[in-house]
Amino acid sequence: MKIEKYKYIGLGKYKVLISGKEYIIYEDVIIKYNILSKNYIEEQDLKLFLKDNSYYEAYYLALKQINTKMRTPKEIIKILEKKEYKQEIIKSVVKKLQEEGYLNDKSYTKAYIYDQINLKNKGPIKIKKELLQEGINENLIDTELEIFTKSLQEDKIKKYIKTQINLNTNKSANMLKNKILMSLIEKGYYKTDIENCLEAFKFDDSKIYQKEYKKAYDKMSKKYTGTILEYKIKNYMYQKGFEVK
Repeated sequence: MKIEKYKYIGLGKYKVLISGKEYIIYEDVIIKYNILSKNYIEEQDLKLFLKDNSYYEAYYLALKQINTKMRTPKEIIKILEKKEYKQEIIKSVVKKLQEEGYLNDKSYTKAYIYDQINLKNKGPIKIKKELLQEGINENLIDTELEIFTKSLQEDKIKKYIKTQINLNTNKSANMLKNKILMSLIEKGYYKTDIENCLEAFKFDDSKIYQKEYKKAYDKMSKKYTGTILEYKIKNYMYQKGFEVK
């Protein structure tokens, strides 16, 4: 097979024309096999070159993904599998990246926990679950999660509660407490810690109660009177989460 011409196209790649067929070959392969000094290559040698080329293609793709953001080995494997690289190549690429320090579970876990605490306001339960799904060792997760102390968790919970109280000025105390509880559980905080923090806040819905009661009365008194009106209003207030007085 004749090597007819070649051209460097940037990003460490060459365009090589071999017996009328064009190939994009990485510089690593070009140098490794000294291809540019040859005029002819055997077909079996070309297969070897292309196999190595596929490895470098996968390697640089993985490296590009890591440069975008920190990755776990599991993430890289998924990315390369999606591109349909052979398992042999994927394993070799992951191993090389780990040896070079590009894939480091401890560094990834530490950075991930920091981001989830400070940027996403997630609790320890959800953070741990997500890291386990990424294939991170449980003992490593537990060790790194020690930075998320009980005190820090309580501060995050209380800050969230205060914000929700300020934002929700039209909800009953019971409804707002339940909303906050469910939301923080979904974020991954412990139910007991949330309930303890909620007890430290005063929920005064007396003004909201009066407003909702008047609204219900003005609307329903046009249709009902006496005990039926009273029943309808109480039912409405119950649905709004108020303890009917």
